[in-house]
Amino acid sequence: MPASGKKDEMSQAELEQRSKATTRHGGAGAVKRVRDGRELTGIARDAELAVYDELETEGRYALVIRNAARLQACADLYWNAVSKAASDGDLDGLDRYIKRYGWLAGVSLRAWAQVAQETPRDDGVLDYEAILAAQEAQEGDGD
Repeated sequence: MPASGKKDEMSQAELEQRSKATTRHGGAGAVKRVRDGRELTGIARDAELAVYDELETEGRYALVIRNAARLQACADLYWNAVSKAASDGDLDGLDRYIKRYGWLAGVSLRAWAQVAQETPRDDGVLDYEAILAAQEAQEGDGD
C-alpha cells in the first residue's frame, strides 16, 4: 500500500467490494487451511474436486502443461508491467513488479522443465511390426 494513505481514501462500498472479491476467490483461505493441515472447504473444496476430475479425465501431464502455461502467462504479464514501470520512471512500481516477475519466471521455468521431463520422447526407434503391417496392407491392396 502506498504511503499516500489510499486505503484511508477508499469508500466503505469499495472496501466491502474488495472484501467480497477476496472472499470469492478463496485462495488465501485455502492456502491457510493447507498450511495448517486442514481439509479444504467451500469453493476451495469445489476447486480441489475439479482438479481431481481433470486429473482423471485429462491426466497428470495435462495438468502439468496447464500450470506451466498459466505461470508463464502471469510472468509475461508482470514483465509487461516491469517494462512499463521502467519506461515511466516508476521506481516503486518497478521494484514491486520485478520481485513478482522474478518469482514467477523461476517457478514457470521449473514447471516447463517438468513438462520437458514428462514429454514422451521419440528416440528414433522404428516400430518394425507397424512398418511390416503397413507394407503388407499396401501389397494386399495391389492384388
